[in-house]
Amino acid sequence: MKPIPFKIPKSENSSLRVQIDEGLHFYDRLHYHSEFQITTIEKGEGILYSGNNMTQFKPGDTFILGSNIPHLMKSAKPYFSEASTGVYSVSLFFNLNSFGQNFFNIPELKNIHTLLQESKRGILIEGPLKKAIHQQILKMPLQKEEELIIQLLQILSVLNKASKSFINSDVYRFSIQEKDGLRLNDIINYTFNHLEDDIKIDDIAEVANLSRSQFSRYFKLHTRKTYVEFLNELRIESACNLLLNENNTIENICYDVGFKNLSNFNRQFKKVKSVTPSQYRSIQLK
Repeated sequence: MKPIPFKIPKSENSSLRVQIDEGLHFYDRLHYHSEFQITTIEKGEGILYSGNNMTQFKPGDTFILGSNIPHLMKSAKPYFSEASTGVYSVSLFFNLNSFGQNFFNIPELKNIHTLLQESKRGILIEGPLKKAIHQQILKMPLQKEEELIIQLLQILSVLNKASKSFINSDVYRFSIQEKDGLRLNDIINYTFNHLEDDIKIDDIAEVANLSRSQFSRYFKLHTRKTYVEFLNELRIESACNLLLNENNTIENICYDVGFKNLSNFNRQFKKVKSVTPSQYRSIQLK
């Protein structure tokens, strides 16, 4: 697999694409496109990988991804089985010139323009406006003609007022070559699919068809972190999804996501999330 330039299909009579994704699991190939993407999740859980970082997603979540940011949505493992309960999301795709050249540069839209520039970091919507935004986007497939544009502007206005967190600490600058993208895809997807295994650097270097030292340099160059840091972060984000089910014990979750002992799991979890697993569960299940 490779991060591919992904052309968003649009009819000649449409400046905005409204897309429903529905199935057993979400599309999980690393890809990028020139359009901004606003997505809200109605069904499904998993991990969103965007730029060089990641965050979990669940029903009710809404995120904004900037132009040409490599990303993939990896559904949780149960969604790749016959027991999948299915996924459903609505996405909006548009670019800066979709509604006319310099449309977003007019004075009245300067705050929206700033929001779109910030989306190059990847934005996750939070706070009291989150539910209203989710419901607004879910209704977009019912809109037609000028109502599509009117509703989009209303959504962007509310998004601008909403509380937000950033997926990446700074703007992601995409400069990856296709052959490197192919390799990075293999690395990411192998890690997703073998998360509970004892992955050695030699193992993942073999997947990438590189020596151990070449792999370490390559991965750090393209993700700005070591592979061990990436692996631990991915395991922690996977644990966050499992912690939402009170029937899962923290000890079982520790082993299910690939940690070998509870003390290291707790230490790494607090390093990534700034709270312990039990504190995280209490906050999320209030």
